[in-house]
Amino acid sequence: MSRPRLTRPRLLIGLGAVAVVLVLGAAAVLKAGLVPVSARPPHAAATAALLHETFRASVERSARQLTEAGLDVPDLDDPGLIALGAQHYDQVCSSCHGGPGLGQSPVALSMRPRPQSLPAVVGEFSETELYVILRDGVRFTAMPSWPADGNFGEIWAVVAFLRQLPDMTPDAYHDATEASRGAAEAALPAMAWDRRGAAMELKLHARADPLEDYLYSAPSTGWRPIGLGDTPLRYCVACHGTDGTGAPTGGQAPNLAILDADTIAARLRDYASGARQSGIMATVATSLSGPQIDALAEHFAGLPDRTLGVPPSAGTEADAERGTALVRNGDFARALPACGLCHGTGAEKAGLGVPRLAGQGAAFLKRRLDGFASGRGADRDGWNPMPAIARALSPADRSAVAAYLAALPAGDPLSPDAAAAPGLEQATETAIAQAQSCTACHDPGPALGADRDLSPNLTLQSPAYIAHQMALFDSGLRPVTTMQQAAHELTEAEVGALAAVFGTARASPSGSDPERRPPPDYQLAEAGALARDGDPGRGVPACLSCHGAAPTGAIGLIPRLDGQRAGYLQDRLDYFAEGKAPEVLAPMTGIAARLTDSERAALADWFAARPPLEK
Repeated sequence: MSRPRLTRPRLLIGLGAVAVVLVLGAAAVLKAGLVPVSARPPHAAATAALLHETFRASVERSARQLTEAGLDVPDLDDPGLIALGAQHYDQVCSSCHGGPGLGQSPVALSMRPRPQSLPAVVGEFSETELYVILRDGVRFTAMPSWPADGNFGEIWAVVAFLRQLPDMTPDAYHDATEASRGAAEAALPAMAWDRRGAAMELKLHARADPLEDYLYSAPSTGWRPIGLGDTPLRYCVACHGTDGTGAPTGGQAPNLAILDADTIAARLRDYASGARQSGIMATVATSLSGPQIDALAEHFAGLPDRTLGVPPSAGTEADAERGTALVRNGDFARALPACGLCHGTGAEKAGLGVPRLAGQGAAFLKRRLDGFASGRGADRDGWNPMPAIARALSPADRSAVAAYLAALPAGDPLSPDAAAAPGLEQATETAIAQAQSCTACHDPGPALGADRDLSPNLTLQSPAYIAHQMALFDSGLRPVTTMQQAAHELTEAEVGALAAVFGTARASPSGSDPERRPPPDYQLAEAGALARDGDPGRGVPACLSCHGAAPTGAIGLIPRLDGQRAGYLQDRLDYFAEGKAPEVLAPMTGIAARLTDSERAALADWFAARPPLEK
């Protein structure tokens, strides 16, 4: 009798049955607890080799991809960068990886796999591979990813320090991590944990299920008892110095002495919650109680305004002129506003977290500008023009701006040079005559129909806002044909004088469009709530947090919406919502897209019905 022929369907059925048996068997083994998970015995040689080779191959591949993509590597021999990395390594990494000539913690040596002593093995990795390991961490080990999902440029500080470990002595390690703070510790005031204060929800990384098994909250315990030890200031001065200038890190850490208490406290809370990205600061800020954050802010803000005292590296005369021009006057041809329009001495009054920059460290400023330009810089909800501005600056521009700002005395108002920016304060007769032709569309009086209602009322705005919008038209960043033509026909000085005509005129309310049907009262009430409070659940900030009286009074680049034409406002909101707007200084593309059609229309009418803001 012939044997039955094994057909393809029978073979597939047989293989499927075997697979089912294997899966059920594996499930039974797992359920019965027969798979050992104890970390007590060391890994078998085969397991260790498999894990290590998988790790090395993955890291090499990621590093190669970054190199091919043109990853920007800073000067890793910069003493300030090394010093900054030393403090983070000491506070975080050394708990597992030890230090030069120093043994590892028994807790770390009880992990499986064990973390390696970095002074012994760090030389086996390239600079880019170290960056990858710090950024991404290593799955199935205790090596965490960088505790922030952005601002990865700060990782290079740790890489710079790691490169020093193989040749570093224990005494040199002690000097790098302890001497800068230990010598002054006796003079530092204690800051008691006191009350914990309100807990802050952490927004670091994606959440992991089951959520009830984890607590994403600050203050936290941290790797070291920075807050619980009642001496958080000794950790702060390790990077920022006892004078707050950032001297121990050569200006890589920011100069806190020039900032006000509200700004410092807001920064610390943003770092603690994850709203502001920094792997270095997250580990510090999350360990502080609310009262300690306030005490630290008051301490550094109460120090005398001082600059770093270390002059930035000397550049050419052309670099100095470039930095002066960009900071004081901007660049009309590229629609870049002057730094002083936002970062002058009145910046803190805006309520937008805009810091003072005069006297800030050059290294810190350059790193921040580079981070914004690369898309990895810390960001905030609402109005933040820095990513757009930094991307428009060349690397040489960013270096020149940082060096110029660092060389200024603390408190310099960053006022523009009137001789180099003519027109903004000069409503000349020629400009007044030119303005008459503009009123054919921009007259604030009663609107003449829907077409007219789409032209903005310019008497509401500041000279700086109008001049900057004309620069955007001239550069093509705002693609409106009629306005581009008008801007091309004017010089920079003529634009400034024309902006002064409207910007210094009395703010007049706009006329209403007789053809526009107002929304029902309940929609207007909802629009008012959005304008005042926003909708955090949808990522919609309060409109007045940027467009209110205080922000627009302190920063002239932000448009004033009160009393503006409803048709114009709705048209702009709809345009932003379409996602076709080019990148300018506004975040409105994302915000408007989260609003419904009826919400955008109601917001337009709500602002149009309000009286104009005083200038």
